[in-house]
Amino acid sequence: MDIATGAMNTLLPKLGELVVGEYKLQTGVKEEIKELEKELRSMTAALRKVAEVPVEQLDELVKIWARDVKELSYDIEDAVDTFMLRGIGHEPTMPFSFKGFFDRAINLFKKAMTNHQIHNAVKDIMKQLNMINERRKRYKVDDVPCSPIVETIDPRLEGMYKKATELVGIGGPKNELVRRLMNEDSSSQQQLKIISVVGFGGLGKTTLANALLQDLNAKFDCHFFVSVSFNPDIKKIFKNILVQLDENMYSHIDETWEINLLIDKIIGFLKNRRCLCVVDDLWKVLPWETIKLALQDGNHRSKIIITTRNKAVAEHVGGDIYKLKPLSNDDSRELFYKRIFDSVDDCPADLSKVTEKILKKCGGVPLAIITTASLLATKPRCSVEWEKVNKSIGSGSENSPHVDKMNTILRLSYSDLPFHLKTCLLSLSKYPEDQVIRKDVLVWSWIAEGFITPAGSSLQETGEGHFNELVNRSLILPVSYNDPFHPLGSEVGREVYACQLHDVVLELIIKLSAEEGFVTTSSLSHAEQSGASAVHRTEIIRRLSLHNSSNINALIDERKQLLKLRSLDVFGRACLMIPALSRFRVLRVLQLEDCSGLDKNHLKDVDKLYLLKFLRLHGLSFTELPESIGNLESLETLDIRGTRSSIILLPLSFGKLRKLVRLYAERVEMPDGVTLENMKSLQELVGIHATLHAMTEIGKLKELRVLQLLIEKKPESSIGNSNELIPTCLQMCPSLLKVLVLRTPIICSLDCLAQVPSGLQIFMCDGFFTVFPRWIDPILSCLTVLSVRLLRVRVQPDHLDKLAQLPSLRFLQLIALGTPDDEQEKLVIPSSASAFPCLTDLRIDCALMFLKFQRGAMRKLRRLYVRFEARGTNKHFQTNNFDYGFENLLSLYHVVIELWFECPEAQDAIRKTVNDHPNHPSLDISHKYKN
Repeated sequence: MDIATGAMNTLLPKLGELVVGEYKLQTGVKEEIKELEKELRSMTAALRKVAEVPVEQLDELVKIWARDVKELSYDIEDAVDTFMLRGIGHEPTMPFSFKGFFDRAINLFKKAMTNHQIHNAVKDIMKQLNMINERRKRYKVDDVPCSPIVETIDPRLEGMYKKATELVGIGGPKNELVRRLMNEDSSSQQQLKIISVVGFGGLGKTTLANALLQDLNAKFDCHFFVSVSFNPDIKKIFKNILVQLDENMYSHIDETWEINLLIDKIIGFLKNRRCLCVVDDLWKVLPWETIKLALQDGNHRSKIIITTRNKAVAEHVGGDIYKLKPLSNDDSRELFYKRIFDSVDDCPADLSKVTEKILKKCGGVPLAIITTASLLATKPRCSVEWEKVNKSIGSGSENSPHVDKMNTILRLSYSDLPFHLKTCLLSLSKYPEDQVIRKDVLVWSWIAEGFITPAGSSLQETGEGHFNELVNRSLILPVSYNDPFHPLGSEVGREVYACQLHDVVLELIIKLSAEEGFVTTSSLSHAEQSGASAVHRTEIIRRLSLHNSSNINALIDERKQLLKLRSLDVFGRACLMIPALSRFRVLRVLQLEDCSGLDKNHLKDVDKLYLLKFLRLHGLSFTELPESIGNLESLETLDIRGTRSSIILLPLSFGKLRKLVRLYAERVEMPDGVTLENMKSLQELVGIHATLHAMTEIGKLKELRVLQLLIEKKPESSIGNSNELIPTCLQMCPSLLKVLVLRTPIICSLDCLAQVPSGLQIFMCDGFFTVFPRWIDPILSCLTVLSVRLLRVRVQPDHLDKLAQLPSLRFLQLIALGTPDDEQEKLVIPSSASAFPCLTDLRIDCALMFLKFQRGAMRKLRRLYVRFEARGTNKHFQTNNFDYGFENLLSLYHVVIELWFECPEAQDAIRKTVNDHPNHPSLDISHKYKN
């Protein structure tokens, strides 16, 4: 399913399944379904062609036609899903027609359909399709031109022609880029150097690149600045380069010159010259592949500066990557005031408070700051007017030429997305401002709504790829754990676990979502109504997001077609205002976020949601899930993390959830009466309290891939100690297990752990080992993430050898607690291509920094995190220096050092080592305690 074609992407495979699957359909009915599928495929192609054209260039009648086709696809899929759930029956039921399907939804859910009813339904659908096809011909939909290009004024031009005195906050990034560009060691003196500046639209990449050009061009024989932009004309770009290189020679280029001749001319001109090149606003890889043909350096130390919003493009280009950061608070304030007042000091005191609110929403993005300041400059200087503007940021409700200009720039990023990513991005418009959105929750909801189509990998992996692509394109902001030494994150070894939306992006996608009639949001009812085109002002709501308790009843009363709701997301106190769940018979996604005021009565009708695939109940305050949850026959994801209760009891009906793929919780207990043998689809169990009964049942789950166990000894338990329970748990673990996380809030030894599944990919624990784990062995060829805690263990060379021989290990966290009985010796990590062949992340948390790296050790290590006691280390190893060999880690680009106690000598020595590293890795160094 995507924004271009409605439910077609998921509907068409289901129609094919109906024909070949075991649904006992008569031959005549199958033929009718095949004909229906054929018609829908034709319409899908037409929809995609229409979607290629910018919406403002489409005829209104064509928009209406496209809307009707998409709406029909939703209705057909709802009918098909219902039938596939209930199947064919032989008992007489009421006459069935597609048109009346929703009016009799209750009866259809209770009874099976007959071949005759399906025949009538298909006839009704075909009748509607024929009517739509007639309109398709009448409106000449097939004559819509493909992707017309309209010349527009580049809104980024203003940034290129700013006076140096007008630029704010550019000094730091400019100086750093000058240092990287002009720093030439002996190995790179004759080489071309490329630096890509990557960042969010409106962050000032073009302005920065132009400032660099102005500052450095005198040091080069020649220079040029070209913008590639969204729809590049390569021939025009090459002509522009030649004119800038020598205007006298190339100002009258023959229009018949082909691209290869233009490339030859550029190569010839640059042959014996050192050139400073700026290739601005690069969107895709393909244009660069052509442009770089002309930029052959010939060992003259030329420099190329690339600007792009897409990190993947920068990685393809190669060279150094500089991620441009937002402005600081002080620089944001200066830029803001310069646009409105003569100086920073001229701001009235009564406006300073609301100014800080506005700047927080602008998030240090110069484009957002300038746009908002320009808007405020047209309004009275009073706090009431400024507060209105503040509230409008991120709501999509403010309309002005300044906002339109900003949206034009940001809309380019949206236009460049493929259809499936547009759909995923617009789905984020349902979240409130400043919401931290978990990556796993987002991906699961995309899967449940059919936004993910597998592309050679699992739905989960494909969804994560979509998430990463939106991060790479700077459309969503990645959120990582603040503590780099976080021992047990749910993401087990992955830094980015969530995302946030910048307010200006949220404002844009709210507008776009309103234009498409994609998501209806309670807090935006008036803005949504004004923003939605007449085409999409429909009484049908497919996706509803409730952010607060105001106007919810009015919104629901205004729209009578909640019966067709597919997604319901409720945040905060709005949970108390949701109508009876029994109204939402075709709901696929139900998310109740921060629903502490919810009680079990609010969920009493949840068992009526037969098509529900995703259920998230965040912040529950009751201790038992309703027994009726077991009736959710289509449920694939159950997420009850963030509960306020100490533990939640699973209902006895839990074992009836045959399609459940994953259960995520903080702490759940499985009663003795629960059996899992029929849960053939279950692959992920997180937060299960480990008991002998639970482990016995888990052992029956042959498809289980992810298991997180909570190991604790409750006083009333008859289980015995952890040394008895843990081996029992591991013996019962399914052989296909990929991820094993052991959590224990008590002091718990894991020495009894003798083996782990051979295909394990991730192992993390917060219990401890008093001997080095015997099961760590190269035979674990799939292990990529390993976190172990050692208590009073002397780490020896053969221990490191075992770790070094793990062929797939990319993340290693080694926590050494206490003082070993024998003196810990200094261990040297030697240079070896075969040792730690894949390791990119190393995290060491210990009293003594007992490791030293030789040059060429851990050749792929990119991120290093070390926490230790510096003076204690020197005293133990009887040395006066703070040399750990960090400079010998040749791929290093990020270093975090946390000293137990303040030690300026160690901090200075480490800072110098990292600063002298040829990769110029980022460094975060701090101390935990004062001496």
